[in-house]
Amino acid sequence: MLLLTSTSDKIQVVTSASGDIDVHATWLDSASGTVTPGRTNTVAIATATTTDVVAAPAASTYRNVQSLLIRNTHASVSNNVTVRHTDGTNVAEVFKATLGPDEVIQFLDGVGFQVLAATGAVKTSQNQGANAISSASSAAVLASDVTNNNATANTIADVTGLSFPVTSGKKYRFRFDFQYTSAATTTGSRWSISGPGGTMRYRSKYSLTSTTSTTNEGLGSHDLPAASNATSAATGANNGTVEGFYEATSTGSVILRFASEVSSSAIVCKAGSVVYYQEVL
Repeated sequence: MLLLTSTSDKIQVVTSASGDIDVHATWLDSASGTVTPGRTNTVAIATATTTDVVAAPAASTYRNVQSLLIRNTHASVSNNVTVRHTDGTNVAEVFKATLGPDEVIQFLDGVGFQVLAATGAVKTSQNQGANAISSASSAAVLASDVTNNNATANTIADVTGLSFPVTSGKKYRFRFDFQYTSAATTTGSRWSISGPGGTMRYRSKYSLTSTTSTTNEGLGSHDLPAASNATSAATGANNGTVEGFYEATSTGSVILRFASEVSSSAIVCKAGSVVYYQEVL
């Protein structure tokens, strides 16, 4: 329950980054036995700022907030969002979460606060021990095929649509599991990541022949390795992984990247490839 009981009380949302945050709030006002519903939409909060999203009630009126929906509508930028209650003098931070693109903070009277993933599912976490992880594990799935058949061999490009959001100063564990096809078994590939910058430690593994894989260990910067391997195990049934840790120094997105070893010879990252990620520190 979120109650506003004086003409100085209000609910505010604090955003940490430039982006696009939409807020929908509903409430019930009670005055002298009369109950009146109300609602407001606050759209496109585009800066790091503090915004009033539920105004103070009139004198001698009690306002009971029934729902508060806060959605990050930006396509790529994450935002640290804080919900707070102020009585005009004292400010209480009542909830805080990092919202990735299309994620939602949901408050429902009688339920409390929840965070919804971009899919609409409730994000949950399992906490055990003194150093438990407090954030939920999330996943993003590639919705459609992405092709790299650049006319210049070994030109690395984004796998557009297969990325995860990161916030400056936070560390993440991640794993990209991808499937791909190759125009020919004599066309090799390379797979890596790019992002907003920071400290990264990761490895990659992808097909070379029917019995061997290319494995790259000790990777500490974007777009490594520098060269593609020489072959693919199959034309239609290749798999690979890129996994590790990423500590961001800027807010943005970490995205899977790939290249074809042969000019104008297609490597296709297939729909259904997935990235799993979790904030760990």
